[in-house]
Amino acid sequence: MEENYKRTKGRKTGSGTSKKGGRRSRASLIKRILLWAVLIGLILLIVGSFLFAYYASKSPAFSEEKLKDPVPAKIYDKDDELVTTLYSGQKRELTDIDETPEKVTDAILAVEDNRFYEHGAIDFVRLGAAVLNNVTDGFGSQGASTITQQVVKRVFLTEEKTIERKAQEAYLAYRLEQEYSKDEILEMYMNKIYYSDGIYGIRTASLYYFGKELEELNLAETAYLAGLPQLPNRYNLYVDPETGTNRAHTVLSLMLHHERITEAEYNEAINTDITANLVQRSEEERASNEPEDPEYASYINVVKRELQQNDKFKDMEVGEALASGLSIYTNMDSSIQRELQTMVNDRDYYYNPKFKSEHFNLASSILDTETGNLVAISGGRDYREVVMHNQALVKKNVGSTMKPFLAYGPAIENMQWRTDQTIEDEAEYQPEGFDHTIYNYDQQDHGEVTMRDALRQSLNIPAVKTFETVMDEAGENAPEEFAEAVGLEYSTEEEEDLPLTFNDVLGGGNYSQFTPLQMAEAYAALGNGGTYNEAQSIRYVVTDEGETVEFEHESEQAMEDYTAYMLTDMLKGTFEPYGSADYIPMNGLNIAAKTGTTSYSSDIREENNLPDSSAKDAWIVGYTPEYTMSLWTGFTATEEGGDTSFVGADEHITPQWFFRDIMQSISTYNGQDFERPDSVVEVNGDELAVKGSEDMQTYEDDQQDQRSNQQRRQPAEDVDVPNQVITEDPEAADESEPSAEQDTPETQPEERTEEQVEEPAEEETEAPEQEETAEEPTEEETDESEPATEEEPTSEETEAPEQEETTEGPASEETGEPTEEPTEEETDEAA
Repeated sequence: MEENYKRTKGRKTGSGTSKKGGRRSRASLIKRILLWAVLIGLILLIVGSFLFAYYASKSPAFSEEKLKDPVPAKIYDKDDELVTTLYSGQKRELTDIDETPEKVTDAILAVEDNRFYEHGAIDFVRLGAAVLNNVTDGFGSQGASTITQQVVKRVFLTEEKTIERKAQEAYLAYRLEQEYSKDEILEMYMNKIYYSDGIYGIRTASLYYFGKELEELNLAETAYLAGLPQLPNRYNLYVDPETGTNRAHTVLSLMLHHERITEAEYNEAINTDITANLVQRSEEERASNEPEDPEYASYINVVKRELQQNDKFKDMEVGEALASGLSIYTNMDSSIQRELQTMVNDRDYYYNPKFKSEHFNLASSILDTETGNLVAISGGRDYREVVMHNQALVKKNVGSTMKPFLAYGPAIENMQWRTDQTIEDEAEYQPEGFDHTIYNYDQQDHGEVTMRDALRQSLNIPAVKTFETVMDEAGENAPEEFAEAVGLEYSTEEEEDLPLTFNDVLGGGNYSQFTPLQMAEAYAALGNGGTYNEAQSIRYVVTDEGETVEFEHESEQAMEDYTAYMLTDMLKGTFEPYGSADYIPMNGLNIAAKTGTTSYSSDIREENNLPDSSAKDAWIVGYTPEYTMSLWTGFTATEEGGDTSFVGADEHITPQWFFRDIMQSISTYNGQDFERPDSVVEVNGDELAVKGSEDMQTYEDDQQDQRSNQQRRQPAEDVDVPNQVITEDPEAADESEPSAEQDTPETQPEERTEEQVEEPAEEETEAPEQEETAEEPTEEETDESEPATEEEPTSEETEAPEQEETTEGPASEETGEPTEEPTEEETDEAA
């Protein structure tokens, strides 16, 4: 029993020891956990410190210049001359902290950082609360930025919410508080914060929204301005007065809560209508404040677009980028830019009242033909409208200006057609696979015409037939690929890709829509030997820290040099007799161009009682070796009777006079012409062919056959023909006379070729020299060995009386297009 007791006791003793050991074990575990926690904490602290130091080392340079004053962007022209300074939105009106009313600073502190004067660069009390909220509600759900942090974020950083940016923000905030006093930092905040509509700074905002200085604001207006920067576009009174008013009431509540106003002041302010003194502004006036130099507005619009596309600035709002002190060096010719915009704005330039109306507008782009540099651009008459809708960057139906890119260009590029390639014209034509019927501008059948004449006169049916031939012989995608190589893209991500049709060749429908800038780029490639250059406004940018950012643009060989040159040579005919712009002489300039118009659908014509010759768009795009210019003119409304339409030949040529005056004014008249490449040779005088092509080989073979035939017909030089004719024997004379008559050129004009008319020395020359003399056949020639179209004038040349009746045809070439049936699927884009 005792043993049992002892054992039991022993067991009890053992049990007690076990409990004590368990307590020691648990304590040891807790200690280990604490030690690990401390160790992990130290590791995290060390890693965090190194990471913070690393991020801080990558912070933007601490610039006192950027902190003190707004730094607007400066725009320089091609000669590095300063042309204008860009203030982001309205020109800023700065406020001094010593002159700022106390109610303004009280409102700002109440809503932004009530303990601003009590904490350092970071408010750890607010930070702790924000951390808890972010854990429960997600990262970024609540911020704890102090006014100091907001200043450095506005000046040096972006709105990106990352650990790296937060670390840099904390470091720069600490630096800022070491360098400046609290009053100075608050002043920076008031002058730099954004207030929507392009407005920066609270004093500028006070003048913009209420037309008052800060001291003249009532308490409700003050509260509204203090609360606006958190969500400026949402709280904007012009956008949503109710939301803006509610925001002002929230600020008033915070001011009361922090005892910065009394109950009585709160009650009075809460019942004040903050919209009572709001300056009335239209949407256009809100979108763009009066610029310093409105004549540059269109060009600056393109500069902003290019700036946003650059990798250096694409993550920044354009307003922020332009307010960061950039120096932007452009390709602008400032004198041409001013001249272009001045003419666009001049309503008295036009004799016709409809072109002076507010419904009429025009847009133009001028490029350096060789480089593609943007020399000048106008997006319309009103700079305010340009900011909203730069017409030079808005897609429009392009009419017959597409014919070189969807018909004749692909034919030369893929099938190496000669410029005198013949096409059978008709009075009317139904395109393959369609029920529509199309006509030429004059509704006439011109018979067999050359490609040169068809393009010069802008005949529709030969262009469509050429397009169909290209698709049959070179592939269905050949026309589209040719156009896309010069930037005229038909395939889009938004639209289902549809095959091109005859309507696209004539510039109708919703797919043949391109901007004036795109059309200038495409035509410049023709004048530049087939090299396509994307238009570029910016050469390079220098940041306020001295970093140079180069701007590159796309450049590639879009077509063979022979295609570009042969199209150019044919397009020179646009200004020649019977050309579509023969009304406007371009004396002294080697210039090529294409005109174009687009018509209304038949439904719109009927609905608005419009003549068949009515058009909604009128174009001309042309180029010299020096400059390329596109010009669109059109109407923004469709009214009954044609008051807002181009009606008839006289009105269709409206853009041509403007084009002439600008191009003749800006050109240097240095005699420069387009250089013919070695790949192009002349045939039949002034016609062109691709060297080594099948057509050219056939032509050379024909020439060789003609020379051989000529040599066989030519009497041998050693035969004494006079001795045979002059003889004492009458019978011999009679016998020899017929032979002499057969060999005498004067008695056989019908058998003589043009080579026989030439000097014997010329008979031995090379084929190209023969080609140069091939344009001199007489009317009596009947040699069937040469194609009739190479020797005979076209029907247009032989029917002079009829052509004279349609000399407006070239100018109204496009009047045929407005009457074309294919365009009845078009929508009224201008309207």
